[in-house]
Amino acid sequence: MTILEMSTESSVQMAFIVPLAQHLRKQGHQVVLACSDDPGEAGQSFVETLRRMGFEVLVLPLKRTIAPWSDLRATVELYRHLRRRRFDVVHTQTAKAGMVGRIAAFLARVPVIVYTAHAFPFHEYLSPWRIRLYSLLERLASLLCHAIAVDSECVRSRGLAFHVAPPEKIRVIPMGIDTERFDPGKYRAERAAIRVELGLRPDATVIGAVARFVPDKGLDVLLQTVSLLAKRFPDLQCLLTGDGPLKEDLRNLSRTLGLEGRVLFAGYRTDIPRVLSAMDLYMLPTRREGFGVAFAEAMSMEVPVIASRIPPLDEIVADGHTGALADVGSPDAFARAAEPLLADPDLRRKMGQAARQRVLERFEQLLMCRAYERLFQDCAAR
Repeated sequence: MTILEMSTESSVQMAFIVPLAQHLRKQGHQVVLACSDDPGEAGQSFVETLRRMGFEVLVLPLKRTIAPWSDLRATVELYRHLRRRRFDVVHTQTAKAGMVGRIAAFLARVPVIVYTAHAFPFHEYLSPWRIRLYSLLERLASLLCHAIAVDSECVRSRGLAFHVAPPEKIRVIPMGIDTERFDPGKYRAERAAIRVELGLRPDATVIGAVARFVPDKGLDVLLQTVSLLAKRFPDLQCLLTGDGPLKEDLRNLSRTLGLEGRVLFAGYRTDIPRVLSAMDLYMLPTRREGFGVAFAEAMSMEVPVIASRIPPLDEIVADGHTGALADVGSPDAFARAAEPLLADPDLRRKMGQAARQRVLERFEQLLMCRAYERLFQDCAAR
C-alpha cells in the first residue's frame, strides 16, 4: 500500500508518526509524510530531519489554529497532490490535519481514509457554543472517513456521547511507547553521574515531571505538594523538565514557597530517558490529558507515577499497583498519595517493576504499529 501520514506540525510527525511510518516501511509499504513547516510549540521545524530519515515530505501551509484562507489553501494543495498520484490510505492525526486531510482525501476519492483523534477538540473546558460547533464539525467530518482511531476508552466514550460516529467506526488503539529507548537497564550504571549533571544530590529522594509549562499540566499543584512533603522528607528534591509560558510564574511560586535549592528547573531537553532515570517518583497533577504519554514513558523506566484521577490516566496507571491516583487539583491528596512511596524504597522498586510490565503488555510501540496496519488492511478489504 501507498500511505500518506499527515499531521499539522512536523513535531507531531517526529513524536507520534515516525515510529509507525518506519514500521510500515519495514512491512513493504510506501509511506509519504505531510505537514506544515511551521515551528509551532516545539520552536523548530523537523521537515529536513524527516527528509534525512529517508521520508518524502509534502509541506502544506497549515497553521495550528483556525485560519480560513491558509486552511483552504492547504486543502486545495493536498487535493492536487492526492489527484496527481495514487494513495491507497490517507491517515491524519491532530484536529486541524484531520479536518483538512479528510476533506481533501474524500474529494480525491482515496480508497481508505483514517483519522486519529488523540482527544476530540470539544473538551469540557470550552464554552458551550464552541463545544456544540466543534462536535458538529467532527460529526460532519466523520462521514468523510472510514475509521476513527482513538488512544483510550474515555476518548471513544466522549466521541460516542456526542454522536461523532457509530460505535463500530471508532476504534481504540493505545499510544505506543518505545520500550527499547525507555529501558531503565541502559542507565542504571550512570544514574549517580546523571544526577550530578542535573544538579541533584546523589542521596536525594527525587520527585520529577516532564511537561510543557502550561496551566493544564498542574505544575503549580506539584510545587505546592512538594512544599507539603518537604516538612516530612528533608532530603526531598524536585526536578522539573520542560519549558513554556508559565516558566517564570513557576520559578516565582517556587521562591514564594521557600523551595529554592529544592526545586531544580532542567529546561527543555531531548534526553528524556536519562532524565527519568534520575527520578524516584514521577508526579504530574494534570487537569486534563489526551493520553498521558509522559506517564507511560516514566512507567517504562520503572518509575512509579502519581497522576490525577481523571480519564484516561486511570486507564494507564493501575492505582496502588504501578503508582497512585489523586484528586485533581489537590496538593493534600497528592501529598498523601506520595508519602508511602517516598518512605519505602522497596515499595517504589516493586511498583516501578510492575509499571514497566504494564507498559510492555499494553502500551508497547510495536503493538500500536501492528494495530494500525491491521486497521488499514481491514478498511481496504471492506
